[in-house]
Amino acid sequence: MSPRSYRSDVRVLGASETRRRILEAARTLLSTDGPVSFTIDAVAEQAGVARMTVYNRFGSKVGLVDAMSDDLALRGGIQRLPEAFRTPDALAGLEILVSVFVGLWESERLLIRRLRALTTLDPELAREDRNQRRRQALMVLLQRLAQQRGDALPEDLDDLADLLLVLTSFDAYESLSTRGRSAAAVAALLTEMINEILAGRWSTEPSSPAGAGPAKAT
Repeated sequence: MSPRSYRSDVRVLGASETRRRILEAARTLLSTDGPVSFTIDAVAEQAGVARMTVYNRFGSKVGLVDAMSDDLALRGGIQRLPEAFRTPDALAGLEILVSVFVGLWESERLLIRRLRALTTLDPELAREDRNQRRRQALMVLLQRLAQQRGDALPEDLDDLADLLLVLTSFDAYESLSTRGRSAAAVAALLTEMINEILAGRWSTEPSSPAGAGPAKAT
C-alpha cells in the first residue's frame, strides 16, 4: 500500500467515525427524557465536534434527519424487505412486509415517535418520499397478486394501496400495541386485517384457468 493510499484510507475511516459519533449524538438527544432541543449546535456539542463538521458531513439539518432515518431503518431490519419480493406468493410477501415494518416500529419506538414529532413541528424536515416508497412496495405486491390470480387489476387498486399504507404505518402500530400486544401479535392482527380486506375484492384462491370446468367435489 502506498503512503498516499494509506493516508486516504485513514481520512475515510476518520470521516466515517465522525459521522457515526454525530448520528449517535443525535440519537442520544432525541432519546433523552424531558424537552428535546434538537439543533445543529446541540448535536455538535453532544458529539464533541464543531457545528461546521455536522454541516460538512450531512449538508443541513434535513440531511442529518434523513441520515438518522436511514440509520434507524437499518438498525430496525429494513434490509429484510427484499424477501417480500423474492417470495413467489404475493400474499406471503405482504405478510413479510408487515413483519418488517412492525419490527422496525417496535425496535426504536421512542426515537421514531420523537423524530416524527420533530418533523411535524418543522415541516422542512418532513419527507413524504419514505411513505411513498412503502406505498410503491405495496403496489408492486398488489399488482403481483392480481397477476397470480389471472385477474385484471381492480379499479380501486390505488385505494387499496392507500389503505394498506395506513395499516402498515407507525401510527397503526402504536394504536394496536397500546393494549399490551407484542410486535408479533400486532403483525398477526394486521396481516389478518389485510387478508380480509383483499378477500373482499379478490378470492385468495387463484382463478380457474380459462375454459376449465368447475372443480369437482371430493
